[in-house]
Amino acid sequence: MSFATSILAVLVSLPGLASRTGPGDALLPAVDAYISLARDRTIAAALAQGATLPPDFIAWIEADPLRAKSVYGCRKDPLSVLLALRSLEIDLGADTVRRSHTQLALAFALQNSYTPARTKAGGWNDGDDGADGQTALSDVSPRAPLALAIPPDPRVPVDTKDPSRALDVHDHVVNFLEDHAQIEVEIAVQELPPLEYDEKGVAKPQRKAVTVMKTVLRKPFGADVIASAALQAEFNAYLAAHGHAQTRLDCGDRTVHWYSKDGVSDKDLRARIKAAHELFHDAYRAKGRMPAERDRAPTMAESMAWFVRNDRHAFDDATRAARQWPRFPLDAPWPLLMMLVGDDQPLREREDIWARFRDTGELRTYGEYIGGIAQQFDMQSARRVAPIAFSYGSIQMMWKDGGVCGTMGNIGARTHRIVGQPASTAGQPGHCALVFMERDAKTGEFLCRGGQYATGGDEVTTVHAGWNYDDRGGRRPMVFHQSVAWGVNAGFESFVDTLVLLRVYEALPPLERARRAATMVDEGLARNPFAIALVEAALAAATDSGVALAVLDAFDARVSANDAARERELYRTTVRDLAHARVLALTSSADAKTAHTLLAALERQSCTNPRLLAHCWRGIGGEQEFNARTLEAARRYVASSERAKSKRDREEFTAMARGWADSVNGKTAKATWAAAMLEPFVGSETIEVRGKKPLTDPALEALRKIAGTPPPPANG
Repeated sequence: MSFATSILAVLVSLPGLASRTGPGDALLPAVDAYISLARDRTIAAALAQGATLPPDFIAWIEADPLRAKSVYGCRKDPLSVLLALRSLEIDLGADTVRRSHTQLALAFALQNSYTPARTKAGGWNDGDDGADGQTALSDVSPRAPLALAIPPDPRVPVDTKDPSRALDVHDHVVNFLEDHAQIEVEIAVQELPPLEYDEKGVAKPQRKAVTVMKTVLRKPFGADVIASAALQAEFNAYLAAHGHAQTRLDCGDRTVHWYSKDGVSDKDLRARIKAAHELFHDAYRAKGRMPAERDRAPTMAESMAWFVRNDRHAFDDATRAARQWPRFPLDAPWPLLMMLVGDDQPLREREDIWARFRDTGELRTYGEYIGGIAQQFDMQSARRVAPIAFSYGSIQMMWKDGGVCGTMGNIGARTHRIVGQPASTAGQPGHCALVFMERDAKTGEFLCRGGQYATGGDEVTTVHAGWNYDDRGGRRPMVFHQSVAWGVNAGFESFVDTLVLLRVYEALPPLERARRAATMVDEGLARNPFAIALVEAALAAATDSGVALAVLDAFDARVSANDAARERELYRTTVRDLAHARVLALTSSADAKTAHTLLAALERQSCTNPRLLAHCWRGIGGEQEFNARTLEAARRYVASSERAKSKRDREEFTAMARGWADSVNGKTAKATWAAAMLEPFVGSETIEVRGKKPLTDPALEALRKIAGTPPPPANG
């Protein structure tokens, strides 16, 4: 009997759903049966691989049903999870894995099942490594316990004046810089203003530090030469005198310098500056003034050992309070720790930041915002090329060079993770932000919050860290990560049960998945209302619009429409939009009666999918009905009092108008439709916003652009 057939047999054998003993209990026998089948299959696969799994290790997993569900029930193929957990136990010891940091170990084991084995640290933003769910199985052969060791500074300074060999161009580049007399350099320094005292001689609260420029003397760096025509002339003469006349710099005077913020538009000049940067950078690396390459990523065991060591650090009570330590509990349920354990920053980079936090409380989650030059990575690098113990891609280099939102988000997210708090960079329209998990000290509840937002709220935010709770992983909107925190708050075990139900459901044959879609969603959400992965799977299994609409109805019945929390509203609208996108994908041309029936269901479900609504309207009465409906919607929008109050309402109608326009075939027809849609705006082109200047309606601007109608002159 196949695995899918076995699962189907279990479902068929269950009593009627109406006989359940409590909310969401009807499918728990299916969860238990799935775990039993998955357990046997996984252990058999491990034995076939030649893996040795001690009986007491298996017994420990199975002694706790929640632990067994986490290991055997949260991946379609749990073998990599099982072996990773055992591998961690071999490296870190049973006490760490089975007792003190079990949730952290489970998080690492599950995360490892999504991440291909690699030695290079990941890309600029979290998730840039493109993990595809394929990973090498962990080694569970006997070995000595891991001894955590922070790699030393890899630089080995080369004697650039070694008389026993011929000196190369890089020797002479370094000698020019290190033998040069000190130069005057302006540097930005953060200074605290002097203390002020009141009339009683009591010190007033210290004001914030201010940035001041100071002149210091030091040896020149490569960046100083790139910034100075005079130093370039000296450099060219020096290299010519040492047999390298062909190596010349011509970078202008202060075109790019330590505090540059403007990009370089002259392509030839930019190319010369880039070549100069590469010359200094290569010389620094070749002669041991910079690392030859970035440190390797830590292994799973090294990373966990590092977090455990820090978690056990013995801060005294006062320091503990000052550091707000722990920043996040590492015994929190494993689904909340997935953002943390995905961190692959090299240990030496992490240790530098951790030591600053541990010893002085330094927690720098933002860097120097430098403006337009950050859009030219080569120029950004050239402006501050200098000896440093870390490579490009490190947080230390981000501190040195500065950047814009991408750098700031990375500094923030990486720093949060270094001090043990799950965090990730996140994308917004034209912006990079960050998100992090935190625990409310008063309520004990967990939440996923955003930081450094600029171009919108949670509704336009996509988290870069993989949403690794189904069998796809990858980047997902913010609300998916929020649903993890809400789901754990609603019940850790019930949330894991819904992840197992997802595997139960996806093990069924396709026709059974379609037939049981609404029922599975109803029962899954009864178990835990934040089972968004199960909802997605049910929508994907829908074979017609009726099934997709039924799934949404089941969701709406379980997720209270009376919950006024903004976050829950986003959860509801996200699922609604997913469902209606699926309905659109499954809907073909229909007669007027069918279109009327579908439209009634969509209106009941508050559909805002412009193309789906347009499809129904055209099914009812062709282009005439579409034109009439969209024009009436524009009139209602312009007359609404919410238009002036709510930026969100304005953005939503603008998106609707663009979607309707996209459904019109042909450029001329599209422009004609948009021109007609401008009529309701006549006399109401601007919106009065309290306390601000009147603003032009964004929907009007979008329609004008589509219609090819220019706005009136500014003085008109």
